[in-house]
Amino acid sequence: MRKELYATADNIRDKGIQWVASLERRRRWEGTAKNPALLILDMQKYFLDEGSHAFIPTAPAIVDVINEIASGFRGPVVATRHVKDPDEGNLMNVWWRDRPEDRSTDIVEQLKGTASLVLEKKRYSAFHGTGLEGILKKGGVDSVIITGVHTDLCCETTARDAFMRGLRVYLIADATATSTEERHTAALNILSIGFGEVLTSTGSGSLW
Repeated sequence: MRKELYATADNIRDKGIQWVASLERRRRWEGTAKNPALLILDMQKYFLDEGSHAFIPTAPAIVDVINEIASGFRGPVVATRHVKDPDEGNLMNVWWRDRPEDRSTDIVEQLKGTASLVLEKKRYSAFHGTGLEGILKKGGVDSVIITGVHTDLCCETTARDAFMRGLRVYLIADATATSTEERHTAALNILSIGFGEVLTSTGSGSLW
C-alpha cells in the first residue's frame, strides 16, 4: 500500500487551512456544540512507530495538535486502541491479514494520560462493541470532535456512525492523518458533504 509524508509538525496547521478551503462543499452546523466529547482514535505505536509495517508517515505530525486540543477541552476525552480480535468472523482479520499485537497497541507516550477514558475496539468504528454510545449518552454529549488515524478508515467510519446515532460530527483536518494526502482529502470532502463539519484546529471557534 502506498504511503507518503504529506505534512509535518511544522506545516500541518497551514496544510489544514488549505484542505478546508478546498472542500467541495463545506457544510456547517447551526449554533455551537453544547456538550461535545473529544475522540482520539488509534494514536498507538502500531501506527506511529517507524519500525512498524503499519506506520503512517504523517501521523507524528498531528500529535502536538491533538495535545493542544485536549489540553483546553471542556468535555470528556475518549481515546481508542485498536486491538487484536480472536474472532475469525471479523472480516478485518481476513481483509488486512494482520492485526495489532501486544505492546504495539499502546497509546504513544506523547499522548498517554491525555484521555480520561481509553476504550479497546476491534472494528473501524469506535462505536462498535465498545459501549461508547452509552457512555456519551449518559454524559449528555450532543456532538463529537474526531481526531486520530486513519482519516479514511476509522475516523470516517466513526464519523458516519456518530451521525447516524444523532450526534453532531466535527472532524479536525489537521488532527487526523492517513497514508496519503489523496486519501486524506477525499475523506474530508466526503464527510463535509454528507456527515459533519470539517474544521481546522485553529478555526474551531468556541467548540472547546
